Amino acid sequence: MWAIVAAGVFACWQWLPHELLWAQPVWTAWLIVPAALNWLYFFLGGVWANRAPARSAGSVEGVVTEGVYAKVRHPIYSADIFLAWGCVCVWPAVWIAAAVAWGTLVLIAWMKLEETVLARRFGAAYREYQRRTPMVVPRWFR
Repeated sequence: MWAIVAAGVFACWQWLPHELLWAQPVWTAWLIVPAALNWLYFFLGGVWANRAPARSAGSVEGVVTEGVYAKVRHPIYSADIFLAWGCVCVWPAVWIAAAVAWGTLVLIAWMKLEETVLARRFGAAYREYQRRTPMVVPRWFR
């Protein structure tokens, strides 16, 4: 997956114009702060929650629905997507926006593949989790 993302980013960098999408006012730089905080919360929370499965995925016995996984089903991918779009706000070049769009599409496709496997492995428990928990964008105030 990351090779596909990297190939798309490289292609965007090589072949797309490097002009800015909009004149960059100073305030857009502040948009990276919430994106970075979001990344810290979801990425580190996802890594922490997955510290045991990372050692042995076969030992996973159920669906994790607590912590950051109560907010979104894919916290690490969500973190990466939010941070990448925050970078577009700070550095609004055409090639960067195209590369981030490409990366977002690849991550969404990868999430759908993972969810097919998870639904097959955990059945109704995972489908219920899908029903009540958003895939990428958290509902902070439910």
